[in-house]
Amino acid sequence: MQSSSATARRSRLLIFKHRTKVPQNLEATVRKVTAADLAVGLICADRDGNRIRIDSLDHGAAKLSYHFLNDELRVQEGIQEPSIQRFLSEGWYVSASRGAL
Repeated sequence: MQSSSATARRSRLLIFKHRTKVPQNLEATVRKVTAADLAVGLICADRDGNRIRIDSLDHGAAKLSYHFLNDELRVQEGIQEPSIQRFLSEGWYVSASRGAL
């Protein structure tokens, strides 16, 4: 048989769990990058959480360049220069609020 203090403690835990809410619009906070989003300085992430920053964008040549970033958002690797079409097909994500991911 459980003591009344153990029952009260469990009741408080259940109340606490129910008060924790996840934003209902969670799906809308992160979305796939589109051509309209592309801009120098934009920070994007892939499904694994790897982040990049777009360094240059040349619409005439349909190319862009980017660096991978570490956890402190500092340059981590050498520059990558894919076509814009290839970059968009790789499935990068951007914050809907345009803040850092």
